[in-house]
Amino acid sequence: MRDQNVNARAEGHGPNVLQFPTRSAVTQTDSNTGVAAADGQKEDTTSLYDKIARFDFTKKEWSAGETAILYRQYLVSADVPDRENLYLKTLGAVIQGVVSSASLLPFVIFEPNRKLVSQAVCDFLMHRNCHLDDEFAGVHEVVEILVSNQAVNKGAILAGLVALGDRRVNAVARAARHLLTAEDIRSFSRYHINRIRSSSVEFCLDWLIELNQGADRLVVTDLGCALMLMVFHDELGLVEDLSEINYVGFKNTKVLQTKTFERYFSEIMPTLEYLKNCEGFETVIQAVIDAWRDHESKAAKLRAHAEA
Repeated sequence: MRDQNVNARAEGHGPNVLQFPTRSAVTQTDSNTGVAAADGQKEDTTSLYDKIARFDFTKKEWSAGETAILYRQYLVSADVPDRENLYLKTLGAVIQGVVSSASLLPFVIFEPNRKLVSQAVCDFLMHRNCHLDDEFAGVHEVVEILVSNQAVNKGAILAGLVALGDRRVNAVARAARHLLTAEDIRSFSRYHINRIRSSSVEFCLDWLIELNQGADRLVVTDLGCALMLMVFHDELGLVEDLSEINYVGFKNTKVLQTKTFERYFSEIMPTLEYLKNCEGFETVIQAVIDAWRDHESKAAKLRAHAEA
C-alpha cells in the first residue's frame, strides 16, 4: 500500500487505509417519523451536494457563502458516517471528472472531523492538476485556507499536508505553525497513518526544538503524542523517505529509500536526548523514547511477516 487516498475505495476497490462506515438513514423507532427525517436529510444532502459541486474557491468569503450556511445546517442533523458518505460521493465525482477538484475544498474548510479534513487535503492535492510553471498552486490554496480565519479545523489541515511526506510541502506549512491554537495542535497531533515517514518525524522534532524552553506543557505533550502515535500505528517496520512528489497530480509519489525502524531510531536519538534535557520536556520525551524503543522488536516482526 503506497498511498493513503480513498480514491480507490470511492471506486469500490483498493486498500482500506481509512474505513468510512455506512449506516441506514432511518434510525427512529417510529417508522413515519423516521421516513420524514430521512427525506428531510436527503433533501438537505442533495442541496448541499449541488453547492459543493459548484464551489468557487476564488470567492474568498467562503464562510459567508451559501455552501458554508448549508454545511453548518447539515452538521446539525448529519453524523460523521453521513458526512463521510457525502465526501465519498463527491470524491467519486471528482475522480470521474464530473466535478472539479475544488469540490473537495468545502470539506477542508467547513468540516470539523479531523480524519475527514486531513483526507480531503490529501485527495484535493492528488486530483488538483497544476501547470508545470506553477506546481505548488494546490499547496498554496490549502495553505491559504489554513492561514485564514474561516477554517474550522486548522490542525487537521496541517496534518493532511504533513502526511503527504514531502519536505517541500512541510517547508511551506511550517510558516503557519505559529497560527495554531493549543486546540488546533491537539487535533494535528491525533491524526495518524499506518506508516512512518521521516519528513513527518522531522517536522514534529523541529517544532519541539522551536518551542524549546518555557513552552506550554500541553503543546509539548501533544507533539510528543504525535510521535508516539506514529509507532503505535506503524504497519511496516520501516521508515520511508519520499522523493519529490509530482505536483501535476499527486499520483507519482515515489519512495526514494527506506530504513529499518531501528536504524532510523538510532539516527534521531541524539535529537531526542537533546530535547529531553530541555526544561519541561523531560517526562514527555522520555515517554516518546520508551514508546519507540518498545516498537523495535515489533518492527522487526513486521518486516519478517511482510517478507514471509
